[in-house]
Amino acid sequence: MVDERVKHRVEPAALSPLQVEDILTGAQGQQDDPLFLAVYTDPRTVYPDFLEYPLPLVSDRMKALLEKYMPGLEWRAAILTDFQQARQEVYWVLRPPKMDRLSAQTEWYPNETLKRLILRQGEMESPVFRIVGLIEPHIYIHLAVAESLLRRSFTGIRVQRIEMEH
Repeated sequence: MVDERVKHRVEPAALSPLQVEDILTGAQGQQDDPLFLAVYTDPRTVYPDFLEYPLPLVSDRMKALLEKYMPGLEWRAAILTDFQQARQEVYWVLRPPKMDRLSAQTEWYPNETLKRLILRQGEMESPVFRIVGLIEPHIYIHLAVAESLLRRSFTGIRVQRIEMEH
């Protein structure tokens, strides 16, 4: 998830939930066209290696590492454009596959948001994935990927352990 300690991180303009879903599922055959997202910056603005909102976006450096674990993953360029500063930064939309990994032990709040996430044991088909049936947009990574990310000096990412069913 995003590391909230990174102050002044770049904030792309908001997208509607429908736009986000279309982009993440690669709808309408648009995955090859770069996505242009407007940003507003000031001299203190930081461009971290990971952004979660409005889409999961990773830097070139992080993309290179993730490709080692997921060589078949399709990427879509996202160009963060600051028109006032005439600056563009290339990021990549992270669109991992969705997997059905929820355990029956997972706990929910009455509004159907997550209270306590527990994943089912078993073989992980993908080292980076999203979970089917969750409103929350989090991305889940295998321990080996997490260790790899943490060994390098990536900015803007925080890793949290997830419970597995017993």
